[in-house]
Amino acid sequence: MIEAALLLCLIGIVLAVFVPTFLRRVRTNKINEAAELLQEMSDRAAAYYATSWDDGQRRCLPPSAGPTPAVPTVDLVAVDFFAGDEAGHSTWEALGFQPDRPVRYSYTYTPSRDGCALDSTEDLVTITLRAEGDLDGDLVRSTFERRATLDADGWKPANSLHAHQRVE
Repeated sequence: MIEAALLLCLIGIVLAVFVPTFLRRVRTNKINEAAELLQEMSDRAAAYYATSWDDGQRRCLPPSAGPTPAVPTVDLVAVDFFAGDEAGHSTWEALGFQPDRPVRYSYTYTPSRDGCALDSTEDLVTITLRAEGDLDGDLVRSTFERRATLDADGWKPANSLHAHQRVE
């Protein structure tokens, strides 16, 4: 009886120490997905802008895309961003943005202007990259945004990741 009580105490102590750590790790991994994929999307959009040509003009941006998938999920789901039924599939394909793992968030790419010869304009062009997710199924969404701007000097990514209701 004493041995069983000791065993239960040890199991309780182990659970009290490791369960909160495990739950914190799971939550952090959910948030890391958005941060990593938004950075990848930003890098791909910058590369597209730097190397794209259309009708003899360069410095192009494709039109808006997303949200893809249309609705975020609590569980990981594999999504083909290039599939014809996804919003903005041709833009995702042009950017080469196809996550190599299942996702929880909906991703959106939105330039304030698209087209070519954007480096010769006086207007500031803003690119917004957004990830929205419902991490715990309560219909409250976490939103993460990364931005970049284009001006006469070229592509300028924002070094910060904006988060609204980070862990909802």
